[in-house]
Amino acid sequence: MISVGIFAKPPLPGAVKTRLIPDIGADKATRVYRYCLEYTLAVVKQSGLDYQLFISEVSNDPLFDEEDYSLQKGDDLGMRMFHAFQDLLCRGSDGALIIGTDCLDITSMHLQEAAQGLADHELVLIPALDGGYALIGCTTIDPSLFDKIRWSSSQVYQQTMKNAGRLNYRSKALESLRDIDSLQDLEHYPELLALIASS
Repeated sequence: MISVGIFAKPPLPGAVKTRLIPDIGADKATRVYRYCLEYTLAVVKQSGLDYQLFISEVSNDPLFDEEDYSLQKGDDLGMRMFHAFQDLLCRGSDGALIIGTDCLDITSMHLQEAAQGLADHELVLIPALDGGYALIGCTTIDPSLFDKIRWSSSQVYQQTMKNAGRLNYRSKALESLRDIDSLQDLEHYPELLALIASS
């Protein structure tokens, strides 16, 4: 069994899509974030894979009412992912995938392909065009996979692959996808442009 961990934040103005706020304001950035979060949940459910939400803080948002979620644990993104992988793998999973909520290009087919990749690799990644990654999957987890990574930089993917090499992980990279972080990224998605134009 392969499980998916979804890393999310409550959709609160000023706390999500902060890089978009200078261009479109906090309220519209929050609408973009909520759209992406709802899309991500739908894609994971469509994949048929078992999943668990990991959110950054307790939330009473109706979006989470019917979801069984856990709180993220750790001081930085690497430690939060490490603890989430531990949780998922301890459930008897053959492997686990972690995704965020920033990628509207990801589909259920990508998730299934990543899950299949874990059959003969310890690490599977979907690189992001900005130098990060949209998905990371592991069959075993070591905290040093996330050592000395400059999070939110263009070096995240390469630094992760370097750490994986030191751990002798067999690694597989799938096709690169686009994350949504900037106004330029929004321009690739007419549905998001329509969303912020109507609000």
